[in-house]
Amino acid sequence: AMSSLGGAQAFITTWSAVMLIVLCMVGTIIMRKFHNSVFVGAFLGAVVAASQMFFLLFLIFLGFIDDRVENGMSSDGERLTSFVCLVQSLMLASFAALLAGHRSEILDQKISLEDDHFSDGGDASSYEPPKRDGV
Repeated sequence: AMSSLGGAQAFITTWSAVMLIVLCMVGTIIMRKFHNSVFVGAFLGAVVAASQMFFLLFLIFLGFIDDRVENGMSSDGERLTSFVCLVQSLMLASFAALLAGHRSEILDQKISLEDDHFSDGGDASSYEPPKRDGV
């Protein structure tokens, strides 16, 4: 079982890095452009899922450490990787908590037509564009 650990471990670390990069890119797009509850909620769910994934990776690498110690092999790489996964999990969980706590302020930044043009109680069918003076 130990001989296949190298390929599996390489896949796990590469996949988690790719998922983190995708999460950062999607999060940047959502936080800059799409300030509605669906996108912010989906992003919050993705951050929580990534936090749980890194916590599970932390536990998996702890198991790898035990296997390597039982076989008399060095486990320094697994110790470092498990620590990095734990720190990443905690950082993602902290960000998810901050995002959940301030999501209403993020959603308030959205500029909608309802706030700007329909505050007088009209609807979309009765909208009239503003008149220019001197035209």
